[in-house]
Amino acid sequence: MAKKKTIISWVLPLIICIVFILCAAVGMLIYPEAFHKFFSVSRLFREIPPVAPHKSYYWDVEAYAEMAINPTCKAFYPLWPFLIRNIFHPQTIEQAAHYFLVSATFLFFISTFLFFWLLQIALQSFYLAFLLGLAYAINPMAIFRIIGYTESLFTFFSIFFIWMCLPQSRINNNLKLSFLFIVTFLMSLTRPILIQTFFSTTAAMFTISIWESYSSKKNSLSIILTNIQKSQHELKLSLTVWVAALLGYAAYGTFCLKNRGDFFAPFHDQSQWGKSFGLHLELLFLPKTLLIDLLGLYLPLIILCLSLTFVYLKLIQPELHIFVPKFRIWWNILFLYPPLLIFWYLFNYIRVNKNKLPNNFKALILSKYSQNLSKNYIFWFCIYFTVAHSVIVFLTQGSLFSLGRYVFAMPFFFVAIGYLYRCIPGKTKYNTLFCLISISPLVLIQQWVRYGQDKWMG
Repeated sequence: MAKKKTIISWVLPLIICIVFILCAAVGMLIYPEAFHKFFSVSRLFREIPPVAPHKSYYWDVEAYAEMAINPTCKAFYPLWPFLIRNIFHPQTIEQAAHYFLVSATFLFFISTFLFFWLLQIALQSFYLAFLLGLAYAINPMAIFRIIGYTESLFTFFSIFFIWMCLPQSRINNNLKLSFLFIVTFLMSLTRPILIQTFFSTTAAMFTISIWESYSSKKNSLSIILTNIQKSQHELKLSLTVWVAALLGYAAYGTFCLKNRGDFFAPFHDQSQWGKSFGLHLELLFLPKTLLIDLLGLYLPLIILCLSLTFVYLKLIQPELHIFVPKFRIWWNILFLYPPLLIFWYLFNYIRVNKNKLPNNFKALILSKYSQNLSKNYIFWFCIYFTVAHSVIVFLTQGSLFSLGRYVFAMPFFFVAIGYLYRCIPGKTKYNTLFCLISISPLVLIQQWVRYGQDKWMG
């Protein structure tokens, strides 16, 4: 039995990798320039160059390649180019970009196996781990984990970060905290995560404490704060993450201070991209970029609302129910445009409250795992970390620029979905996941074509 599980744990992630390779191969067959661009060690000659050929050929990878050749302080963070510079010693932008791609490809395949094993440990289900691993590896934003962007390195670190926070990880607590500190420090030198980590760790602790207070029927602020102090393990995890994230940015900020005389230069550089606080309500309906960016705005918030509702119904109001349609195909169709899904559900919710329950609705039965969700630190961290990206982009940009990449190219969102699925018994719950998996290869193939055409991908 143990040997069979070992074989399955190697075969399933291998199948996931093969599916991704097939999608890439089809895209390259449709548009061969994508093949040549991916494997070429230099820029391809363009007979008809794009509007901005110098910047659009590699996109963000070019900025990292410049940092690998000449270390400077920018909005981009330094660890990824630091590794490429010291491992490969590139001499030109083209060489550096090629090494970024080679390294990202290596990390992609390693991370795919690691992520599957992580899901299997966390969720205790080969089937669910396989579906989530497949959705994670072939969604349209997965291409960013293989073409030289920081998503490859950040994902690699994130998997270890999540693993260290799992209750199943049987490691000495002091060793766990030390390792978590190192991983978080490296993550904070790879991407800007200072705000996200502060928000997600704090929100996770407060959420767990609030549910504990409700369980004990004592929900005053003093009781909540007392519960946080009692949750020593979660508090130690959060403090470790805070300190590591602060020191990580402090290291880069100090370099920026010496290099440019500005400790907060990365933040100031980002503001020059047109980022400023504002409320753009039209983004709730039109992302002004790709449709997947709209999904990146809504889905984390929907998962958060569902998880809070599930725990509330299980712990506090078990006599209440959530009503869902019997025919899940409507969920799958409306899932592609979340604003319509929310409007449709609210409309039917009002009908339910008026005791006019439509015949095509039924009560959703929740499993006992919903109670465990209330005190699952890594679940709350993952969903809050993802939500933080959505809220930051919504409040600081005039479009949902790159939001899909921040959500679907990283592992946190998929871990959160996995835990939420465990709250719902039966296999019909996977219909929406099947819908995502069935559509993703088509869009991923299109992404490879766009990659070959030097077009914007997210």
